[in-house]
Amino acid sequence: MSKEIAHNEENTNISLKLVEQRNGRQEYNNNIAYDEIKKDSKNLNTSIINDKALERLLSYTNYKNLDEIIKDKDNHEENMIKIISLYIAKNASRQGMKDEDLQLESINSLQEYEISIIKDGKQKPVKGGGIRNYGKKQADELKSIDFLITYKDKHIGYITAKVCLGSGGHQDNVLDEITQYCEWSQIQLKSDNNKVYVILYDNLNTSNLYNDIKKKYKNDNLLFTNTQKFKNDFVNWFSNYYKK
Repeated sequence: MSKEIAHNEENTNISLKLVEQRNGRQEYNNNIAYDEIKKDSKNLNTSIINDKALERLLSYTNYKNLDEIIKDKDNHEENMIKIISLYIAKNASRQGMKDEDLQLESINSLQEYEISIIKDGKQKPVKGGGIRNYGKKQADELKSIDFLITYKDKHIGYITAKVCLGSGGHQDNVLDEITQYCEWSQIQLKSDNNKVYVILYDNLNTSNLYNDIKKKYKNDNLLFTNTQKFKNDFVNWFSNYYKK
């Protein structure tokens, strides 16, 4: 057996063990939640269950606590359907394309300036500068650009669109992608300083890290904005910095 084959088999075995461990942890957590509900469904210890999931369940079923759901025999079937629906429904946070469509609809209101914003997804920034718009995704590519900005059919800018409605790991990933976009934009501006690079970031909680990113990459042609402020911010850039 070659060293490469042995190495691949070892990686596969480790991956399988990780999957088994995660599945085992989840079954353990399920059993803990089950025991807690059986013990006292009125007063759950939220430190050992998913309290956010409990909030969603009570909100969706319109009950004050689990005990009410369990003991409501008259609506048992309806409640079961709702509980199952919560469990198997698609995750809205993973439907980013719908968020992008709403963002695009909200910002595409610059016709009076002969400005159009179009959905793209094919323009792929490349680490170290440049854009690739063909072929399969490669290791040196960043997240695809979401929208292109055109003026009288001339391409004058790019938009990366982000939505973050919480904190934690997802927000960290979004801010990391924004940082990479800013780094790439700075390289692009060295060869073409008459384009605008927009970070369209809609979020509920502006983090200190995001504010730090804005300060670090401050540039007249790098526009940090959100859907509500986009038109004013863009018109300001277009009027003061774009060389027609």
